[in-house]
Amino acid sequence: MTSKYFIGILLVFSIYWLSKLYEPFLLTILIATLFSIATSSLYNLFVFISRSETLGAFFSATLLALIFFTPIGYFIYEGIIFVKSIDISKIELIIPSVKDLMSLLPEYLNFAKKDIEEFLISLNLPQLARDSVKYLLKIAGDSVIFFKDSILIIVFYFFIQAYRNKLARYFKRIIPLPVQDTVSLFREISVVMGTVFYSIVFSAALQGGLFSIIVAQYDYNPIFFGILYGFVSLIPVIGGMLIWLPLALNEFLHHNVTNGIIIILYSIIVIAFLADTIIKPIVIKYINTKIMDSKIQVNELLIFFAMISGMASFGFWGLILGPAIITFFLSLIKLYEKLYQINREKLSELSTFHQFSNY
Repeated sequence: MTSKYFIGILLVFSIYWLSKLYEPFLLTILIATLFSIATSSLYNLFVFISRSETLGAFFSATLLALIFFTPIGYFIYEGIIFVKSIDISKIELIIPSVKDLMSLLPEYLNFAKKDIEEFLISLNLPQLARDSVKYLLKIAGDSVIFFKDSILIIVFYFFIQAYRNKLARYFKRIIPLPVQDTVSLFREISVVMGTVFYSIVFSAALQGGLFSIIVAQYDYNPIFFGILYGFVSLIPVIGGMLIWLPLALNEFLHHNVTNGIIIILYSIIVIAFLADTIIKPIVIKYINTKIMDSKIQVNELLIFFAMISGMASFGFWGLILGPAIITFFLSLIKLYEKLYQINREKLSELSTFHQFSNY
């Protein structure tokens, strides 16, 4: 056995045991690495300002914690208090019937009473209320785990950022590809991950902020419900409805039908239509072309489905993992195509040379 194969076997053996050693932290390390790739431009800015890689890593980690993870702490605190005050056994008793709700409708909505009644009947209000409470209980439980993972992610993120340049130089040496191709591969992943990261933060902040404005008018906690709405808005299609519908039903329950209708219309028209459907795609395009300074065309539909599939497979962190996986795959395909074309050209030149040499 040659020394090359012997070292290769030892390397595979050591990688296996390293994976077993760090198995509980592999996902958090991967997420921290993806965050590091996504926020590379932010890190470079802090390094330029502070003239220190360590300070750049510290400032970027602190900012990431403030804008992405700190709201979770507040949400858990308020959420536990809110959930403790809920008695699931009394939900069905306090939810009014469809007839009771119809009697509360103002006269100017008489023309739409039939359609509203059919809609309310189809909702199954008591079951919907119970499901909403169970969903909130699950969110509260998962949030504690999420908060623990978030702390670990911040710690790993700091060390990855602090040593990112050394790591980058090392991987350039050991990856058996031309340096230009290696840089291009990671550049594409960085651009897509950066666009996804900044768009997630913007979308959650925009929709959560808009929702906090409306709920503040009706004496709800704007910070708590704004944070909650911001996170659930990341769930495609039905995310926001999980928050505004229970609040609207609560207003109906307290005979504030006009308030409930305003919350529904505001959530659908202002947040779901204007903010999510019109403003968000424009901002994502601006982030991709201006902030990330990218000429790479990002297929928004492909990234959207990658985020949905990622959430289905990995939970919340699938929002980051899904786009990373599909981007890495497509980048490899593009790189393979490039290398294949280069080899074809070389073979064509070699064939032509042999033809001429035979004459």
